[in-house]
Amino acid sequence: MILTSINSALYPNITGSRQIIVGTGTGPASYNQTTGDILTVALTNFQIDAVLGPALTPDLKYKAVPAPIAVGKGGGWTLFWYSFSASGGAGTPTWVPLGSGLSITTEQIQLAVIGLG
Repeated sequence: MILTSINSALYPNITGSRQIIVGTGTGPASYNQTTGDILTVALTNFQIDAVLGPALTPDLKYKAVPAPIAVGKGGGWTLFWYSFSASGGAGTPTWVPLGSGLSITTEQIQLAVIGLG
C-alpha cells in the first residue's frame, strides 16, 4: 500500500526531526498473507518509524494491522489485513486473516505514520 492523498497544506507536521503524515491508500490487487501489504509513503525517501493503527475500512468489513518488518532504522512496515466474520467460532463475531491472492483494491483506509523524510 502506498499512502497517497497527503494534503500538503496540512502535512507533514514537523515534530523535532520527525514528520507526522496522515494519508489514505487502497488495499492490494493480490494480497500476500505471508508478507502482508508492504507500506510506503508517496514522498521521496520517506522512512517510516512508526504506524498508528490498526485502521478500519469505512464499511467496517476489513481492518489493517501494522507490523514492523524489522526493528530499527529503515526496517520497513507492512499491513496484515483481516475481514470481519459475523459467524466466528461458537457464534462469536471475529476478525479472520485475509487469504493470499485476494484483491481488495476497492477498500480504502486512512493511516497516520511517523517518520523521517
